Amino acid sequence: MAELSEEDVITGPSELDRTFVFEDEGHTLGSLLTYVLESFPETDFCAYSIRHPSENKIYLRLKVKNGHSVEDIFKRGFQELNQILNHVKKTFNKAISAYEETKATE
Repeated sequence: MAELSEEDVITGPSELDRTFVFEDEGHTLGSLLTYVLESFPETDFCAYSIRHPSENKIYLRLKVKNGHSVEDIFKRGFQELNQILNHVKKTFNKAISAYEETKATE
């Protein structure tokens, strides 16, 4: 995924509200990132949409509580999602290795 530019961020009605636009992404990233961001107590609202099925981009809106930075919460969400996905990858690789070991001993 490419880095977000200023053109990929739409300012909402206040400094606490932003919409991030992701090109060439779909429901997988939108759902996962929304799930992580919604789990933060600093998040007031988080949702994503795909405006048209033929459009290959998602719009993720994040609104945070007063006293917090949208950008900081957004970055923290990506960091946490990255940790989750790294854990899934390690767990998957361990399971593959264990399976291969059992097949080798048969």
